[in-house]
Amino acid sequence: MYDLKVILENDKGFKWFQAHGISFKGYLLADGEYLTGSAAADFLKSKFGNFEDPEKDLKELNGVFAMVYEGSGILFACCDRTRSFPLFYRISDNGLTIADKPKAFGSGKDTDDESIKIFLYSGYATGNRTLLKDVFQVQAGEYIIRDKENFERKFYYRFASGNRISDNGVLEKDLTDTLNVIGRDLSISLEGRTAVVPLSSGYDSRLIAVLLKSAGINDAVTFTYGRKDNPEIGLSRKTAQKLGFRWEYIEYDEETVKNYLNTDDFRSYFPFASACTSMFYLQEFFALQKLKEMIPENSVFIPGHSGDTIAGSHLSDDMTGELTKEALIDRIISKHFNMKPVNSKNREFLSEELASAFERSIFSGFDYEDWIIKERHGKFVINSNRIYEFFGYEYRMPLVDSRFMDTMSLTPSTLRAGKKLYDSVLKRNFFEKYGLNFSNETNPEPKDIRMQETKNSIKKIMPKKIINFYKEKLRKNTDIYYNIGVTDRMIKDLESYGAPVDKNGENRNSIIIQWYIHQLINGRI
Repeated sequence: MYDLKVILENDKGFKWFQAHGISFKGYLLADGEYLTGSAAADFLKSKFGNFEDPEKDLKELNGVFAMVYEGSGILFACCDRTRSFPLFYRISDNGLTIADKPKAFGSGKDTDDESIKIFLYSGYATGNRTLLKDVFQVQAGEYIIRDKENFERKFYYRFASGNRISDNGVLEKDLTDTLNVIGRDLSISLEGRTAVVPLSSGYDSRLIAVLLKSAGINDAVTFTYGRKDNPEIGLSRKTAQKLGFRWEYIEYDEETVKNYLNTDDFRSYFPFASACTSMFYLQEFFALQKLKEMIPENSVFIPGHSGDTIAGSHLSDDMTGELTKEALIDRIISKHFNMKPVNSKNREFLSEELASAFERSIFSGFDYEDWIIKERHGKFVINSNRIYEFFGYEYRMPLVDSRFMDTMSLTPSTLRAGKKLYDSVLKRNFFEKYGLNFSNETNPEPKDIRMQETKNSIKKIMPKKIINFYKEKLRKNTDIYYNIGVTDRMIKDLESYGAPVDKNGENRNSIIIQWYIHQLINGRI
């Protein structure tokens, strides 16, 4: 018997809409129109028909979405370029099941040991794996399709260099024009609802605020959170004041996080946000608990994810030429598998796991960034949007708009490394008009990034005891989001069960990861 099954139950934030055999969640942007619900389904039906040859048309879609199509003897599913909404699947000899929650496939007790091992280093399950055996995830920029005879999965999008433009003036104008159009479409998509911007001292969130102001939005709400000595408070407040936006500050202290591990909100949130694939994002959790009492129920959150990534923040000057497969994998492990120290044996294991994702022998910085967008970006950064969904809000992501991604892919690596072009355009063409170029910026310059890389190299040859001593001291001095107070409670909880705790990770996210894995494998979710 041929068995195709679809189980879509997550209607938090964006809701699923069904028509023409299509289940759609999220939004599309097409020719200046904001499409969701029935309008999106109608548009997709006219574009894809019966989804027999979807790859070309998928490349042209712009938006934040997941969709499933069932009809004409096939079952098709895809995620957008950055995996905004997770989809999961299980393949059988005679069919395919697609769901938006891993629990649809059982209790979750049958975990995948290799995926867990990778997760402890990275904070997410890599490739199409999840933390459960025989349960897979649709990746960023990927589609899957099943008919009576075959199952196929294929990437329809890769972040790759196009026909590069070498004229700096043309590049600056193109980027400026693209961002202005994205800002216009962002304002249209709000449909009169209140825009809420998590405003840090960085460039991405500041750009979001400027785009809103430039598009005629005057009543946006901005917010900042953390300890009283958070250095982002001053710059974010100045930005809001200069733009005439309301600014809210939510303080984090001992009272904020007291007993949070046992609250109903948290016990419901962390399995929802992790979904057996990603570390759950906790940084804004306490802010949202308080902010929901201050904003309209139909507000729309607009985070700055992730202009800096697309613009080249992960690309250094030494990566603008060719890269060998070994150099590329070594870079990924060093930069993105640091939630716990990697010894030679585990480095070999991680290298073998990563090798399957890279089939050629020579690569470029674009291949490195494509991996980041699909893995760290999609499963770690973009996945943080689960926090807005959990509290019932929609969101927009203007800085992963396909027009912005495509514009940056035409920019030579030498101008993208360290975000050179992006930062220059933002400061001159967007911030200067509103007096938002500050003398005490916290946004790291290329020289700051190079200095940090030098420090990281020195750390590799220093005794571990000395490194850990100064690392913990630095954490306490720079703990602007009260992460130590939050994770100390997780450490105590783990120790109460007699579970070992590795405190040698690069940051306190490693504690969240260990705590989550302990909850998962011991059936406490």
